[in-house]
Amino acid sequence: MSSTKRCRTLNPVSVPDRRYLRIKEAAAYLGATEWFIYTLTWKRAIPFAKIGKRLVFDRVDLDNYMQNMKSAVA
Repeated sequence: MSSTKRCRTLNPVSVPDRRYLRIKEAAAYLGATEWFIYTLTWKRAIPFAKIGKRLVFDRVDLDNYMQNMKSAVA
């Protein structure tokens, strides 16, 4: 019996040039999973807007989040 490991990979999603991104696009932009983006929204760690039931993220807010997450190097 041979055992094979399944490796979970991120599906490549092209990030459009527009300012507001959907969940999949925001995840691709940050190099994260969709669940990570959902977690950030539940914790209110990143700003988002709702259009109907759809969540959208401002690219500037995502950049600010990443800037704030950088650790200081002495």
